[in-house]
Amino acid sequence: MPSPHSDRDVLRTVAQRRALLEALADGPRQKRDLVERLDCSRSTVDRGVRELEQVEFVRREEGASGGYRLTAAGRLALEAYRRSVETFEAIGEATEVLGYVPRDAPMSSALLEGARVTEPPSHAPYEPLERLVDEISVANRIRGVIAAERTPKTRTQLYDRTVEGDLDVEAVLAEDLASFLIEQHPEQVRDVILEGAFDMYAVESVPYEFTIIETPTESKVFVFILNETAEIRGVITNETDAALEWASDVYAQIRATARPLSPPSD
Repeated sequence: MPSPHSDRDVLRTVAQRRALLEALADGPRQKRDLVERLDCSRSTVDRGVRELEQVEFVRREEGASGGYRLTAAGRLALEAYRRSVETFEAIGEATEVLGYVPRDAPMSSALLEGARVTEPPSHAPYEPLERLVDEISVANRIRGVIAAERTPKTRTQLYDRTVEGDLDVEAVLAEDLASFLIEQHPEQVRDVILEGAFDMYAVESVPYEFTIIETPTESKVFVFILNETAEIRGVITNETDAALEWASDVYAQIRATARPLSPPSD
């Protein structure tokens, strides 16, 4: 049977009475306990309880105690509201960095919730790559989408670990970067494709750079937000399952539109 209350009314009630819902989250309480816990007047508690009863999020306990408890719907509403608040907070923390993301680029709150958002200092624009270098040194699998070469150190590290080590890499490169590497470093490209576990693809352009790094003990995704000249303006780092699933899906979508790179001829 549908609720007689509109979704907007219910959402407004939860937002206005969240403190009361939180106070009841760990078990039934009498009104005098709620007054003390919330540090408010009895009339405020009476009004809040009445509004939550109207949307069937709170129910009075049977028996002499006369306390109030959350219903199953009330518990679910509180959990959903908590998640929405966390999502909005995550978006708010990343707002400035997200301003550089193209409007039609894949993006999800799954990447932002639980993430660390940083902006490189102006005097050290490649500082975030130093952390990536550390992660690559212990990785056993990497998938990445790359727009430009920023430091030869990263290229050399990937070459050594795929040709001489046990690192497995898949990378989708912007066409300009693929052409640059083939023209300027043909031997390295040939070696990593033929002798290393390195599958390379090329696509016309990428909306941002990101790298999914897997180690024997953990996995992380690094998303590098770029400006119009492909400079790094921010880095979003996350290791939650939801963020990794999102990144894997986006990587698969981008790779599906890319062409495999063949080793350059001698």
